[in-house]
Amino acid sequence: MLDKNRFDTGYDFADYLKIVVARKDDWLKNYQEFRLTEAENKKLASISKRFNILALSEDWCGDSVRNLPVIARMVEALPNAKFKILTRDDNLDLMQKFTADGKMRIPTVIFSDEKFKVLALWIEEPKNAPQLKQKLLSEPDGKEKYLAALKEEVKQEIFSLLDEIKDR
Repeated sequence: MLDKNRFDTGYDFADYLKIVVARKDDWLKNYQEFRLTEAENKKLASISKRFNILALSEDWCGDSVRNLPVIARMVEALPNAKFKILTRDDNLDLMQKFTADGKMRIPTVIFSDEKFKVLALWIEEPKNAPQLKQKLLSEPDGKEKYLAALKEEVKQEIFSLLDEIKDR
């Protein structure tokens, strides 16, 4: 069950980065290099709703490595949001409650209100990731273009999700 006690056992993003073993350089690079524009920071700062945002993840997961640093940067700009990360393997009971098509996928990001009522989920990768991969990976510098496009899509999906739930 997701409640305050469970949420509070999670790692803050900075603390999570300290315990990451697998792909540590990628985690740090993705976090350090991702930046929001001034307009995006202002938009996020204008959202007054209180959120608890919990990610279920593992450090070896490529989708987590690529996407959670983007979400962490966005949460930093939200004035009333708390962001925690729990390891999936140590929280399988919680993970099983938030499956996609009956499958456990990570990262699973749970947006809840201050009483831990679930408002929205964001799971694994942007919806159009397979199409982006197919389109961009065949181009020159395709991997870099694909990774940049993924970050942009994550950002846009989180903005859309926040727009949907900010007044609930």
